[in-house]
Amino acid sequence: MSISGQSWTDEDSDGDSDCGEFLYGIQGHCGTDLYCHPQLDADIGAVRDIYTDRAVYVREYGTIDDVDVDLQINIGFLDEEVASAWNVIRTEPIILRLRFSLSQYLDGPEPTVEVFQTSSKDRFGLGVQLKKILSTFISQQWKHLSNEFMRVQQKKRHSWFKAGGTIKKFRAGLSIFSPVAK
Repeated sequence: MSISGQSWTDEDSDGDSDCGEFLYGIQGHCGTDLYCHPQLDADIGAVRDIYTDRAVYVREYGTIDDVDVDLQINIGFLDEEVASAWNVIRTEPIILRLRFSLSQYLDGPEPTVEVFQTSSKDRFGLGVQLKKILSTFISQQWKHLSNEFMRVQQKKRHSWFKAGGTIKKFRAGLSIFSPVAK
């Protein structure tokens, strides 16, 4: 995959472009020529591990130091009545698009949020409500997050499982309550 200036277009199967728009970006994991913050790459990998590779779609815009992360939420489990009441298409995922700084991630500005279904961007009341909820949550929590804070939290978690870590010390302390082996 070439990193510099790769152009992605939306085309019909016959090759004619619908709207003449070009999306400039790189799709997939962070490229080797661009600096992608390691915590961002780790978080995207964690989401892919928990769900599937298809649950996360990434577009990198190296020239403007941005990355779009699309989280695709399957809503096929909804009853037809509920889907109709919420004006959503059950067979199409809801897309939560978060735009982060590619190189700064948590130390950068808070991400912008978009919520939509590809074929129904208009009259998508559920999307408007989800966007308000996510935007409010992010604006309240973003100021408490930093890349350094996440590194410290991960170090604490990993130290629990090291040979001299807290779990081993905790288990050793519990051994006084264990019955004596015969």
